[in-house]
Amino acid sequence: MAVSFTGAKDRKDLAEIQEYLYQDALTIQDGIIDVQDGFKSGANVYESKVGVTMKAGSSDAVTADGSIVLAVQRTPVALTLIEYSDTFDEESLKGTRFEESMAPGAINNISDEFDKKVLAQVIPAMGEDVDSKIWNGATSATKTAIAALVPGAGQGSISAGAQTLVAAMPTTLFDSIPTRMLYNASNSKPTAGAGLGTYIKVAGTSVTASNIDAEYSKIYGGFPAKVINKRGALKYIFAPLTDVQLIVAANKLATVSQQMPFVVENPGTVTEKVTYNGIEVKFYPLVGFRIAAFPKHLKLLNDFNGDLSSLEIDKMANGAKSRYLKNQQMMTTWVTNQDLNVLYNG
Repeated sequence: MAVSFTGAKDRKDLAEIQEYLYQDALTIQDGIIDVQDGFKSGANVYESKVGVTMKAGSSDAVTADGSIVLAVQRTPVALTLIEYSDTFDEESLKGTRFEESMAPGAINNISDEFDKKVLAQVIPAMGEDVDSKIWNGATSATKTAIAALVPGAGQGSISAGAQTLVAAMPTTLFDSIPTRMLYNASNSKPTAGAGLGTYIKVAGTSVTASNIDAEYSKIYGGFPAKVINKRGALKYIFAPLTDVQLIVAANKLATVSQQMPFVVENPGTVTEKVTYNGIEVKFYPLVGFRIAAFPKHLKLLNDFNGDLSSLEIDKMANGAKSRYLKNQQMMTTWVTNQDLNVLYNG
C-alpha cells in the first residue's frame, strides 16, 4: 500500500503532528486478569476439586468409601496464530514536511520523522485491536455453535439475548472471554467437552444511568456467598468502557437523601477507582456483557507477551522502494472455575 496523504503539499506546517488517541492493550497493561506468558499451543490447563463428607467417628480401620473425592481435570487448549502485516510506500510524502528528514537522492523515501511520529502509532493501534478482541468477538465456528443452542430463561441454558450479542460480535480468529464463558470445551464441566459453559446467568437489559444501580445489584447478587465472603481474594466486576459515564450520571441522579450507588475515588486521574458495594469495577471493551469473577479465573494464554510490542520493519527485496511491517502473536482466552463466575446477559 502507498502511505495515504491528504491535503495540500506546502511547507507552512504546525510544529506538532496531532496523533490519534489509542486505548492500547488495557487488559495486558493492567495485569488484572491472569495473563499466562510462554504458554505453548496444545498445553494443558488444569483444574482440581475436592469434596468431603462428614461421617461418624470409628475405631475401625480406614476403608475406601468415597467420602473424600479428589478430582483433577486437564483440558488441552490450542492457541491461534494471528498476524498484522502489510507493505507500505512513502513516495506520497515527498513535497510534505516529512521529506525534510529523507536522505538526499531520488531513491530515498524513508522519513525518520514519519517513522517516529506516524509509523510509531502502529503498535498502540495493534494493542487496542487485540484488547477489543479479548473482550468482544467470536470465531465463525463458535458463532454457529452458539446460534444452534436452545435458549431458555433458567440456569443451565443460554439466553436469547446472549445469542443476539454473539451474533453481532466481530468475527475474530479466537473467542473473547464472554464468548468462552458461554461456550467451551473444558473437561472440568459436569458434562465435559464442547458445549454450553456452566456460568452463573444473570438476566440483563439495556443499561442506562437510571437503571445501572439496579442492574449492578443483580450482578452483585449473582455472586455465590462463598465468593463474596472470601475476604482475602480480590474479585471484580468487569464492565464495558461506556459504563464509566453511566456511573457518573447515576451518582448525579441520586437525591440528597439517597446514598450514591457507586463510589468513585480520584475521578479523572490515573488512580481512579470505582467500587460497587465494595467490589471494584474494571472497565474494558465489553459490549452488552458484564462479568463478575475472581480475575485468576479469566485467562489470556499467549506465547510471549512481548510479541505485542514487537514490530518487524524492513525493506522489501529486489530494490523495491517500499518496506514491510509484520507482527505475529499466538494467543487465546480461557475460563476456569466456571460455576463461580457471573455473566450478566448470559
